[in-house]
Amino acid sequence: MRMQFTFEPAAEVLAPEALQNIVEMFGDEDADAILELIDTFLVESTKQYEEMRAALAAGDWVKLHRMAHSLKSSSATFGAMRLSQVAAFIEKVAKAQCREADCAALLELLATEHEAACAQLRQARARFAGEDAGS
Repeated sequence: MRMQFTFEPAAEVLAPEALQNIVEMFGDEDADAILELIDTFLVESTKQYEEMRAALAAGDWVKLHRMAHSLKSSSATFGAMRLSQVAAFIEKVAKAQCREADCAALLELLATEHEAACAQLRQARARFAGEDAGS
C-alpha cells in the first residue's frame, strides 16, 4: 500500500517563534552569529536537497534517509515546519527504499517547500540585519 503525505493543518512555512528562540539563545548583541547561522542553513539545506536528489537517482537509500533526517532536524530548528514534515516523511519512506511512496514527487514537494522557507528566512534575515528586504 502506498502512503500519502499530508501536512499537519497548523504547519506554517516559517514559524516566527523559532527564529526568535535562536535570537534569544544568542542574545541581540550577537547579530553576526545569528546571521551566520541563517546563511549556513540557506547554503547547507540547499546542498542537502541536492544530495537527496542524487541519492534518489542512484538508489542510495541510506544516504537519502540520512540527508532527509538531517534536513528534517535543521528545518525544525529554524521553524520551517512544512519543510521539516516533508523531510520527515521522506526519511520514513526511504527506509523502505521508496516502495511505499513516490519519492520523486516528494522531492518536488520538498523543493517547493524549501524555496518557500528560504524566501521567508531571507526576509527575516534582512529585517534582522536592518536591511530593506525589497532592496
